[in-house]
Amino acid sequence: MKKIFTLISMAFVAMSVNAQTEEIWKVSQLTFVAGDAGSVLSDMTSATNTTATLKKVETQYALEEGAQPTEEQVRADATAALELLDYTFTGTTTNVTLSGISTPNSGTAAKDIWKLGGADNAKLNSTNLGEECLVDFDNQYIVAGNGNPGLESYEYFFTNSDGDRVGPRYYETFWTIGCGSLPLKGCYFKVNSKTAGTIILGFFLNKNLASNSLIILDGSTKAPLAADKVSISAFRQNCNYEVEKGSATKLGVYTLNENYLVQNEVMGSDTNRPLYGYLSFDMAANTDYYMFSPKSQMGVYGFYFAPGGGTGISNVKAELDTDAPVYNLAGQKVSKDYKGVVIQNGHKMINK
Repeated sequence: MKKIFTLISMAFVAMSVNAQTEEIWKVSQLTFVAGDAGSVLSDMTSATNTTATLKKVETQYALEEGAQPTEEQVRADATAALELLDYTFTGTTTNVTLSGISTPNSGTAAKDIWKLGGADNAKLNSTNLGEECLVDFDNQYIVAGNGNPGLESYEYFFTNSDGDRVGPRYYETFWTIGCGSLPLKGCYFKVNSKTAGTIILGFFLNKNLASNSLIILDGSTKAPLAADKVSISAFRQNCNYEVEKGSATKLGVYTLNENYLVQNEVMGSDTNRPLYGYLSFDMAANTDYYMFSPKSQMGVYGFYFAPGGGTGISNVKAELDTDAPVYNLAGQKVSKDYKGVVIQNGHKMINK
């Protein structure tokens, strides 16, 4: 009887510590207001962006029929600064602030700035994923309507052969790997924590994975996190069962290759279906991390954060059989030194 009482006490203490340390925020906590023009995010704020290099060109060009000014012409005539608005939402917990930043082209309707996505086959919850569910994020993710991350943009108008004013049109310089800069416009997510820890982000990545990279940019170095610093477990749209070493699992293990393309060990990165799942990485305190796909859409369901690498989860592990086998999220047996999210004794944990 004494032994049973001791185990129950340990379990209770472990759960209490976990409740104090885990932090969860979900997109379903945001408020969308329905209107005649469509659903609009009411938690969205706007602010003038003073860092982006955008220029507005009002010069009238004499052009051949069907032609428009070249980028060189537009750059040479760009003299008036264009007011640029960032439309931002935030999700906060005790330590973490996640911001979604969108700087759409001028004239974009409010309903098209931030959109909700999600369907039955895109749920990141126990209903859809069963025991493999790492964090319940419901079936809602948020994604910007348009605007890939960029460094500068020129908005211009021109007069066609009929004398009609045409525009706005754009010449843009988009963010690229190795450019050594932070994105100044477009759509991206930024996350910061007051304390060091591990974050698990529920994410959506649009199709064309063979050419669309996934970037987790360290704001302190302005360089993407190395591939081995990012853990990804996910499934493709309409294909919940991914093949991993001959066995069917709902969540397949994905990695980033040298070009930061998301790939699976069996399928590679050659897939044209959207991807849904979890990505995890360690965060230093008071450091901004930027998350985006430079040529495609990325969305988020929310985040789970474990300060200090998840002390509450580690406490649960400590009171269980430490010699029990350890598995990754794909059901593969791994060593006890495996870094990332693992399952032992039927419990999900974060190994650092």
